[in-house]
Amino acid sequence: MSSSPPTEPALPRADGIALPIHIDRDASAPLPDQLVAEIRRLIAAGAVRPDEPVPSSRRLASHLQVSRGTVETAYAQLVVEGFLVSAERSATRVNPDLPSTPRTRNPGMRTPAAPRRRLRSFIDLRPGFGGDDPLREPAFRRAWRDSLDTDTGAIDPLGQPGARWAIADHLRLTRGMTVDPDDIILTSGSRDGLRLLLTTGIAGAIGVENPGFPGLRQAMTDRELVPLDASADPARGSVGAVVVTPNHQFPHGTTMPIDRRVRLLEWAARNDVIVIEDDYDTEARYTRTVVPTLFDLAVSTDSAAQVVHIGTFSTLLTSAVSTGYIIAHGEIGPRLAQMRTALGPAFSPVMQTAIASYLSSGGLRRRISRGRRRLRAAEAVVADVGPIPGLVHEGRTLVIELEEGRAGSLRHELAEQGILVASLAAGWAGDGDVRHGLVIAHSNVETQVLRRALGTLQRLLGRIES
Repeated sequence: MSSSPPTEPALPRADGIALPIHIDRDASAPLPDQLVAEIRRLIAAGAVRPDEPVPSSRRLASHLQVSRGTVETAYAQLVVEGFLVSAERSATRVNPDLPSTPRTRNPGMRTPAAPRRRLRSFIDLRPGFGGDDPLREPAFRRAWRDSLDTDTGAIDPLGQPGARWAIADHLRLTRGMTVDPDDIILTSGSRDGLRLLLTTGIAGAIGVENPGFPGLRQAMTDRELVPLDASADPARGSVGAVVVTPNHQFPHGTTMPIDRRVRLLEWAARNDVIVIEDDYDTEARYTRTVVPTLFDLAVSTDSAAQVVHIGTFSTLLTSAVSTGYIIAHGEIGPRLAQMRTALGPAFSPVMQTAIASYLSSGGLRRRISRGRRRLRAAEAVVADVGPIPGLVHEGRTLVIELEEGRAGSLRHELAEQGILVASLAAGWAGDGDVRHGLVIAHSNVETQVLRRALGTLQRLLGRIES
């Protein structure tokens, strides 16, 4: 009874890879010589790099439709010349000691290293970073697994209906907002939402709060930015839109008073300026006082101002889950929907289904509650650790003002100690009266870690003061 021949183990470079080798059966040169010349060419061009395996003689012979002996003869010649190396019971490889060529020395041509899971070994106290990893949270992992078994239905470029409904319900429960799910457009985060908005034809410069969070400014490097005093009412100008973070003003994390919100909408209506409301970090507040969003205020007062509300879950779920949404009040809404339809869905319908399940199960609300408890505990730690030189604590972040040189050196020293903090100066646009120092999101970590980090900060500040 005959048995089938054993299957040759798959080689790393053999399965599904066809080397671009050309041989000419009508040429006078023997086929093995042609094959030697072609492999030399591929090695010189960097198509096959030092220490990479080449296809087995049987596979390459089958691919080229030549005899196996032809390939074995060519390989043997290349081994003699030093281009290839072979060993018993091992794949034939390109000689690892070959000098690199100009093509292989080009960093852009290098084979990327295999991704490795990086262990977090630092304390991240930068606003918008830190927090516990949602990918390890049972409720989120369960929502993700369930989404893999759920039929997402027809793909809607504006967002899957279930996800848009879940976001609308989340805003109702956590923000007191009444939003029609059909008015919600899904994005892959705040910057994606802003870029989508800018493609709708907003004319003129963009007004930005000064100081203000630098995140969205980085998505507008191709536009003229006009710094606006964040503590005063906007002046008349030639801006087509303004970007504001009314629920988390830089750098302290305070909220914009309701009277200023009303005046901002009135000014925008008079001057035909689009108000872009970045709802950054709103859920992080630990008080239950809810100030109306600019979007909600515009809708409830039937304001003539056009308001685009940009929301994101990236702050709560980290940038590893880049998801967000935009909601528009005014004639800009249909233009946004038309552009999103033309570009297609912002992210996978499977992830949309997972987000919908996570929201509907109450997982995100429980996560918000944990974050608020962590903020309350962080406030207690700050009060307990004792004086921190230069500390200004007026909102949800800690601010320490220093001279420019001292601020830079202190951030560097903290980073050397494994503690990351934000730059106060990064919040200023233009070359005006920039303030320097540190911005610390003290609720990013658990109390024991925070206490240790603040102790290090006190020690380094004490050394600077002395």
